[in-house]
Amino acid sequence: GRTYVPVRFISEALGYEVGWDGSFQTAVLLDREAVAAQYDEKFTILNKVQANQGITMEEGKNYKADVKGNLTVTAFDTLNGNQTYKADLSASQILNTESASAKLSLKVSDNVVDDLMQFLISANAPEEDIAEVREAAQMVVDCLEDVELIVTRKGLGWVRAAALDELAGQKNVWMGLELGAEWGELAFAQTGEATIGSALAAMIDVDSVESLPIEVSPAAQLLYELYGDDKFTTSGGVSTRTIGVDDLFAVYEAMGMALDEADLAEAKAAFQEFSITMKVDSKGGVTMACAMQTAALDGVPGLKLTMDVKQDSGNAAISMTLHIANIGEGRLTLTQTWSATSEKPQDQPPEGAIIVDAAELLNP
Repeated sequence: GRTYVPVRFISEALGYEVGWDGSFQTAVLLDREAVAAQYDEKFTILNKVQANQGITMEEGKNYKADVKGNLTVTAFDTLNGNQTYKADLSASQILNTESASAKLSLKVSDNVVDDLMQFLISANAPEEDIAEVREAAQMVVDCLEDVELIVTRKGLGWVRAAALDELAGQKNVWMGLELGAEWGELAFAQTGEATIGSALAAMIDVDSVESLPIEVSPAAQLLYELYGDDKFTTSGGVSTRTIGVDDLFAVYEAMGMALDEADLAEAKAAFQEFSITMKVDSKGGVTMACAMQTAALDGVPGLKLTMDVKQDSGNAAISMTLHIANIGEGRLTLTQTWSATSEKPQDQPPEGAIIVDAAELLNP
């Protein structure tokens, strides 16, 4: 008196994804869009930020993104004087809905390689090892100063760098990469159309019963406790969320990771300062300011971190400083700007290029 039907055929016809968990001998039916919509109800403010974080690419149009950054690291030395190391990054990317090409350059100060060698000498490393490390380190430094990348929506990719010419013993060598069509589609997904809910729903493994959210996934719960809509206060069109030390440990408790009273008091005492403030305007432009300072504890030195982030319509600026007591300090600045352009991205290496397979080049 029973009728059997194929689960996959019927379920996919109804719009479900179908998986199979062999460990539990169970078929999994998942409506990923419904899960995403359920999550998105609680993240309308973050979704404004998500929609505003990048431009939505239009068919037939080309766009340009420029990134500039610099990193300065100072190692404290009261006996011999502080030593400062620098790195400057510049990158320019041209892209459309089908392909993207980029040129990158990372230049580091000369003392980076020299001090690495000095460290090995002081560690009494064999001379032949020091020579090999110097050659390898210099090759990496030279390589990073001039890199070109090309990727396509079909999942094809190519890389060119000076080090590849040296490895191949030829000029204008490009290393080919088979990235796969699925990766290509993901890389060229229009970020303006993605939502927080769709990103959280994408984490669900349709072939695993244990990954299925009963009500809400752990990742979604954590994000909700930090930046769910009802965690913000809105005034004058600006939504603000500030997280202090008490809020931080309240998140732990909400996630089922509460500390006992003694451990909680000790953990809170480690923070001399802790504050994260996010402000989101009505269009999704966002600013974030972070400040944290900890006391020295159990042999771990105290540190101070400050960070400011601003993002609007794909343009972003980040500045960060990290100071570790008696050890050193690092400063990072990074900017990104977007604009429309008449230039077209490359969709394959230039004429005359020598194309080599990654596996053959790296494992001759």
